[in-house]
Parts: sequence; structure tokens; C-alpha cells
Amino acid sequence: MRHELFREAAVKKVENIPLSVSTVTRRISEIAEDIEAQLLERINESPWYAIQVDESTDVDKAILLVFVRYIFQEDVHEDLLCALFLPTNTTAAELFISLNKYISGRLNWLHCVSVCTDGVAAMTGRLSGLTTRIKEIASECDRKMPPELNSVLQAVVKIINHIKVHALNSCLFEQLCEEMDAEHRRLLLYTEVRWLSRGKSLARVFELRESLQRFYLEKQSPLAAYFSDADWILKLAYLCDIFNLPNELNLSLQGKMTTFFKLADKVAAFKAKLELWRQRVNTGIFDMFHIVAGIMEETEFGPSFTQLVHDHLFQLSKEFEHYFPIAKDPRLGMEWIRNPKEQLIEIANDGGLKSMFETTSNLFAFWGKVKAEHPDIATKALKVLLPFSTSYLCEAGFSALTATKTRLWSRLDIRSTIQVSLSPITPRWNRLGKQAQSSH
Repeated sequence: MRHELFREAAVKKVENIPLSVSTVTRRISEIAEDIEAQLLERINESPWYAIQVDESTDVDKAILLVFVRYIFQEDVHEDLLCALFLPTNTTAAELFISLNKYISGRLNWLHCVSVCTDGVAAMTGRLSGLTTRIKEIASECDRKMPPELNSVLQAVVKIINHIKVHALNSCLFEQLCEEMDAEHRRLLLYTEVRWLSRGKSLARVFELRESLQRFYLEKQSPLAAYFSDADWILKLAYLCDIFNLPNELNLSLQGKMTTFFKLADKVAAFKAKLELWRQRVNTGIFDMFHIVAGIMEETEFGPSFTQLVHDHLFQLSKEFEHYFPIAKDPRLGMEWIRNPKEQLIEIANDGGLKSMFETTSNLFAFWGKVKAEHPDIATKALKVLLPFSTSYLCEAGFSALTATKTRLWSRLDIRSTIQVSLSPITPRWNRLGKQAQSSH
């Protein structure tokens, strides 16, 4: 093919390009090793670092992802430190042995200021992710839901399962939705494990309520009665709204380079909203619940529904206060870190720093620059900011891992591949280029 498609000079050049599978694998490993070497150099030059760890099951192995946050060139950076294969028994002891084996000889444990985990029993650390706590709240609110709302939820689960678990029903319902020109064609499966699915599954049932009513009427099923019950539809609308709220809060907490200030602000704001919503509901105002507000324009509702929503919001507020009590607010005594003007007179009167503080939204960069002139106070601030606040990076890392490694690629050693794909560090191509060989 080379001789037929290219000239002789091009053929010789193509022959010097390594294209075999083993060569590609070796190149990925070399790139990963260079990235890891640069990362370890940076971390060892940093006065402190914080790590975030999470464990999950691969196609055929348990794997531990470890992310690191460190100081480099007067700013804070995040990166994947390593991906470690784990033994069959992923106990706390085994997790620590695997992590300690990697850290020892490469980094100094004494410089580690924090370990962030997902909060499960086997993963012990200083901080538990806010996302994990919100998931716990969502689960608690599900279990402690008033019977009137819980019966609606169980009915929705029954409706979804009746269609989703039977291939014929799924096919017939999809055809019916197509005939009715519905916005969607399929229902979403409700699962207890994937708590984010609750709000989406409920919303999809609500959006397809007309198609579902016709489907069950044609089948002469008693399930059709739900969709002609205005009170049931109103409660379903409320469940769609209320299950979506923790979802939105949780998603707003995700992202890179987050600090506990930003996350605690969002949680505190949500707690305040719950109290405000409860007061508004008492006066008959439901415009903060968009789906409910739309239904109320067509449906009459009585005081019993108002009391139901009020009681549920009160229970939700109690759960948030239990998991995020004011007395344990991480911002207490730490506001000077993001607003140093009043407490730190010397810094407040430094014109250059004052101007930089007012023009930058990055607390990491600000305190990194302050460190040169005011090392003591900047050290305290950076040690507070450095720890991870959520397990977002690990969760995103496992998503990338799932996309990369499938059952068809079950023998793939993911460690180098995941290092190259997730790290923001640019490989030193000039060094790697000198190592290139034409052998296959």
C-alpha cells in the first residue's frame, strides 16, 4: 500500500514512524512518567499539599484514584497524583497500605495538611465531602417523607417499572409517544442507588402524564386513575420540584479549585431559602416551585396541600440543620481569609495588595502573593484553603475511567492512560523526542 499510494521518498519516511500497539503503549507510559516526574518535583517544592482519595471498582479490578492540591509559582494547582490497583479486600487498612506505599519515598507525609474522602467507613480522613452529606440528606428526606407524598412516589416507581421492565410495553409506549408528538419517547428508570435519578424520573413521568394516561386507559389498567386525579398530579408536581432542589445544589458544589467558603455559602443560602419558602407557602405563594405554580393555574388546591408542603419543608430544614449545624460552620473565625481588610490592618493599608484583592476572585492566587511579604498570616490562610472540600475530582476521574476502559478493553492498564488524560501538566516533548526510536 505504501508503494502504491506514495512515492519512494514518502515510503522511507513512513517506515521510520513507529505504529505498533506496543510502541503506542510505550509512548503513553513515557509521557505519563514525565508528567509524574514534573508533578512530584512541584509537590516536593511546595511547603504543603492536600490529597483527595476515592475507591471504585473497575471492569475487573478495584482502583484508587488520588488527586493532589499543591502550591506552585505562588498559586494553588490540582492534579491527578496516581491511580493505584487495589487487592480484593478494600478495607481501610489495605487502602492505607497501598497509598502509603506510593507516597513513601516520593513525598513527605509531614507536609500533607489534609486528606479528603467520600465519607464512607473504609475511607477515614479529616473531611467528608459536602456532596456525600447532601446525598445523605436526600436519602433521609426520602425515608421521612410524609405518607401522602410517599404514596405518590411509590406509585410513580410502580408506573415506571411496569413499562420499563417489559420490552413490549416499552416499545408500545414509545410508539404512542411518537403518535402524540410528545417531547420525550421514553421514561427514565428510577433507582435507589443513583439518587440523582429521582428528580429526573419524576419529572419525566410528569411531562409524559397525558401519554401515560392514554397508554393505561387502552390497557384498561387501574394505574390510569392516577392521571385523572388532580390532587395526585399536584403532589407529583411538588415532588418534581422538591427532588430537583438538592440535585441543583449538589451540582452547584461541583467543580475544580473550590474552597469551603464557596461551598458553605451555597449550603447556607439553601437553608435560608427553605425557611423563606416555608413562610411564603403559609401565605399561599408557590411561585418558587415552577412546576407546582404551573399546575395551580389549572387546579384548585385546599389548605391540606399547603400544610403538607409546609410540614415537608420544615422537615427538610431540620435535616439540613442536622447535617450542617450553625455551630460547626467551617467559616466561623475564618472570614478574615477572604475579607482581610478589617482584621489585617497592615495588609489592608498595602495599596498594591488592596488593589489586587479587589480585582481578583481567586483567593489562592491572592494569598500566594501575600506570602512573600507576610509569610505568617499567608501560611495560616493557605493551610485553611488548601484542603479539598468535595470529592468532585475523583468522581470526574472515574467517569473518564469508565469512558476509557470497557469490557472490550478489560486488559488495559489504565494507570498511564488516566495520568495522561487527566493531568493539566504539559509533557516535556523535547526530552521525550530525544528518546524516540524507530523500532517496533
